[in-house]
Amino acid sequence: MKKKMLCVLLAAAMASTMIAGCGSKGEAERDKKETIENAGEKTTIKFLSAMELVDEEMIEAFEKENPDIDVEFDYVDSGNYSAKFAALASSNELPDVFWTQSGYYCDQINEGLLYDLSDALADKAYEGDVAWKDTYIPSLLESLQNIAYTGCGEMDSYDYGVPFTMTTIAVMYDKTIYDKLGLNIPKTWDEFIANCEAVKNAGYTAMSVQSNTCIDWMPRLFWDQFCRDEIEEQGKTFESGEMKFSTESVQKGLEEYKKLWDKGYLPENFMTSDLDTTAQLFLQGKLAHVLIAPDKIQYIMDNAPDTMELATFPLPGIEGLPSRSLGGASNIFAVSADTEEPEAAIRLVKYLTSRQNFETDEGLKYSNSGLEGVERDPELDTILAGYSEAAENGFCPDIFVPTTVTTEINTEFKENLIPNYLLGQITLEDVTVELQEMYDMYLEDKE
Repeated sequence: MKKKMLCVLLAAAMASTMIAGCGSKGEAERDKKETIENAGEKTTIKFLSAMELVDEEMIEAFEKENPDIDVEFDYVDSGNYSAKFAALASSNELPDVFWTQSGYYCDQINEGLLYDLSDALADKAYEGDVAWKDTYIPSLLESLQNIAYTGCGEMDSYDYGVPFTMTTIAVMYDKTIYDKLGLNIPKTWDEFIANCEAVKNAGYTAMSVQSNTCIDWMPRLFWDQFCRDEIEEQGKTFESGEMKFSTESVQKGLEEYKKLWDKGYLPENFMTSDLDTTAQLFLQGKLAHVLIAPDKIQYIMDNAPDTMELATFPLPGIEGLPSRSLGGASNIFAVSADTEEPEAAIRLVKYLTSRQNFETDEGLKYSNSGLEGVERDPELDTILAGYSEAAENGFCPDIFVPTTVTTEINTEFKENLIPNYLLGQITLEDVTVELQEMYDMYLEDKE
């Protein structure tokens, strides 16, 4: 019952919140042929995802190359993902492969929901030329392993999922607006705020994040600036009690967030705007800046009018420190610990995260694969340069100020505390007291 209830809780939180050489290809084909001959029938696996980047065409390409496997693919948009996941969890029918996110990954490991992929990562990649783990940019895989270590403590393995894309976030903007208003790409926070004031005065909404499921992005970025010295240089921790939600630097991050709202820089529907709504606001020329991940930009890229000249830049650090990006290994594919077909499930995940997939699937052309040696159109690299720049200084630790340490805290922070605080319905003290009480209960439960 505990396992089932956690699955339901995880699901609800997710909604608030996705060239081989000739020899290696021949070897892979022989292996597939032998599998078919030995099995005598196809293996069927189930796959659930809320990532728009993964579609039926991608699954069909996998099945064409792997004729011994049928994939029952179920894409569910993020708004309905929780209901679907909860229904499957409550009936003990979690799919063989599913998408998850870093904020919920440790809970799933602790409850034994995920299959240990350490042996598979040491084995050959989908293309068959190198070890699967060696296809990743090292820092990306290490990022996911560090999330598991931080959230789960000492374990025999930290490989219960694999990253799908290297997530970074950057500011997308229309250069024609900047040219019209005589603005330059901001290098400091003060310059960015000056630009926001200028576009607001010109009748534009100054800025937004990609959707209301990302409503915690700004305070997390601010905390990475305001709290970095205390946590990383002085070694203070929330677990020891040296850092608390009432600590001045933590409160400052929330106060600066509210200033953006109070100054009218954020859209009126900021708390409820989904990805499509935000994209439309931007494409209609009403929104000047949108903080967005590369795996969410396809609709904007494909539908931008000819009058738009799209570009990106990294969001400057509010305290002047090197600006680190949210993301890293934030989108994860995992195999169910209860799968009866681990070999087929792992083969699917290997394909999804393969160099071949990222070089041949049209829907992945805007994504940062996080893999070694994957190339894309140089013109796109120019437009999306801000994402590469955003990753240059590394990534904010996923659990820094611990609003992401558990599903319960993360959900409460994003769905209740932030909206009510920005709207002035609760005070800063109300927010910090509630978060501290929830975190203290988490520490007690750990003991």
